[in-house]
Amino acid sequence: MAESDQVGDARRFDLLVRSVTDYAIYLLDLEGHVSSWNAGAEKIKGYAADEVIGRHFSCFYTEEDRVSGLPARALETARETGRFEGEGWRVRKDGRRFWAMVVVDAVHDDDGTLVGFAKITRDMTERREAAEQLEETRSQLYQLQKMEALGHLTGGLAHDFNNLLTAIISGANLIARNAGDQDKVERLAESIRAAADRGGGMIRQLLAFARRQPIETRRVDLHEQLSASATLLRHSLSPEIELVVELSDPLPETEVDPGQLELALLNLGFNARDAMPEGGEIRLAAHRVVLDGRVQGLVGDFAAITVSDTGQGIPLELKHRIVEPFFTTKPFGKGSGLGLSQVYGFAVQSKGALTVESEPGQGAAFTIYLPVLQENDTDGEKAGADVPLVLMVEDDPGVAALTKELLDELGYRVLVAHSGSEALRLLTSRPDVQVLFSDIVMPGGMTGMELAQRIRQRRPELPVLLTSGYSETAQAGCEFPLLSKPYHIDELESALAAVVHPSSSPRTFA
Repeated sequence: MAESDQVGDARRFDLLVRSVTDYAIYLLDLEGHVSSWNAGAEKIKGYAADEVIGRHFSCFYTEEDRVSGLPARALETARETGRFEGEGWRVRKDGRRFWAMVVVDAVHDDDGTLVGFAKITRDMTERREAAEQLEETRSQLYQLQKMEALGHLTGGLAHDFNNLLTAIISGANLIARNAGDQDKVERLAESIRAAADRGGGMIRQLLAFARRQPIETRRVDLHEQLSASATLLRHSLSPEIELVVELSDPLPETEVDPGQLELALLNLGFNARDAMPEGGEIRLAAHRVVLDGRVQGLVGDFAAITVSDTGQGIPLELKHRIVEPFFTTKPFGKGSGLGLSQVYGFAVQSKGALTVESEPGQGAAFTIYLPVLQENDTDGEKAGADVPLVLMVEDDPGVAALTKELLDELGYRVLVAHSGSEALRLLTSRPDVQVLFSDIVMPGGMTGMELAQRIRQRRPELPVLLTSGYSETAQAGCEFPLLSKPYHIDELESALAAVVHPSSSPRTFA
């Protein structure tokens, strides 16, 4: 190619880059100073070319990112690996922040010598806000579905709870009549305690299901989860309906949101119950299967959870509509039409599927397929990852010591602070902190929530996990991931993994 043609191509390419307005595209020298500027960069960042050429590109970063050394790490990564990619807050000329998707590529000459960096920035603020609004809408719909499910449970729970109260009152009356018979009093007192324990268990399970809590995926023991869901479902059934539970032993683990799974099973149970107004049988069964692609293209190990009934079945002309949102054949006020759509959405979002088999007059069988969690799904990731430094904030010295032991056991490095102010001081002096794990309720004028909000302003990229023993915290709508106390070590491990490695542990929050 002639030299003049090459020059012409270069000028045309330069013109193309300069005219792009949806992306900020510009060059940096080896030290990170801006050496070119396009129309998109001026539109997104607000600087004219003569205002910014020659300035260091760190001026587009937030103060907390500059303090933590993020601009330098971005260039170093591009220098060593050829490319840096990331998302985060950036700052326009007028001081407003925007959410940016960033790529930094190393630029080499014909001899392979590094001569600078090409930087591309895209403003993702509107898309991020739209995603947050969509998630909020989904969370509200999820809560609406849970409230509807609670309405279905009310009658059965009231019946069972009144039975427990009857046992307690009768026992108390008999104790008053037989105060002199010590053996009989002890037997009656034990019966009262047992009834109270059962009532307390019912209320705890109901509150755990009803409250507005973060939606997140974690490792789930299917045998335990399905057994608990069957207990809850049984409260909503009339005496004319028998619930049969058939769970293979052992059942594999899966990674789903346990609240969503429980809601899906309750919705299927309510649907089966309403299909048998004269009574019948509901069967909850689960086993492991290997799929070969014939079930909606799924291949591999899956758990198959089936809820079947002996009811009226589904008319052929309606079978293709049953998972449509708000579609229902029930009378007005008896159903929202959201139950089966929730089940379908849950199955698909969990990388599984929902199938239905039904013939008019011969009942229906709904099967949820969920991918099995393999033994090495998390071990390999943890073994290959850098060990994060956790800043753990807990005001109770005994709890702090035990929590540090748990974190040590899980392989994390740990810094301990006993107040919010101490945590902020440590964070300033230790930019290598990679995750905050804080109790919410603390003395000293700063709660864990306020601490997390301050840290978000300083270091918005820092993962945050909060913990609390108060259900009111979850009901108030915590904006950060929340681990409820008391928790087991595997729950702590899953919660930390979800915030430290969000791409490998997908999660949404209410």
